[in-house]
Amino acid sequence: MASRKSTQPAPEERLEAQRRHLEDLAAACGEDAGLHKPLADFVGGAISGIPEETDFAQALSERETSGILVHLLDYNREQVEHALERVREGAYGVCEACAVRIPAERLKYQPAATRCIECQSQWDRMNGRTA
Repeated sequence: MASRKSTQPAPEERLEAQRRHLEDLAAACGEDAGLHKPLADFVGGAISGIPEETDFAQALSERETSGILVHLLDYNREQVEHALERVREGAYGVCEACAVRIPAERLKYQPAATRCIECQSQWDRMNGRTA
């Protein structure tokens, strides 16, 4: 009987692809929102040319929302890079807090995980993060 070979890419390949994807998303989002341009350029040149204050407020709100999104994408990219470091160290798949093997099912759906669910939950509570 022939053994089935996994068609899943290696963790390092998956993480590298995810890192590149997050970088591309953050760059595109920042570009679309004009985060790297002066606000006057983003809202069409002259701020005084905006007919209503609500249009200006909406432009500011959209820019702020995009900035938050870019920040979250960068944070996720940093998590992926940390997981890549764990791969290179030979520690990928082992919880960095309790040294227990992280279940394959968790790594399948969260390849950048560096903690088991219990340790991640505890870390989130201690750092004021919620899912």
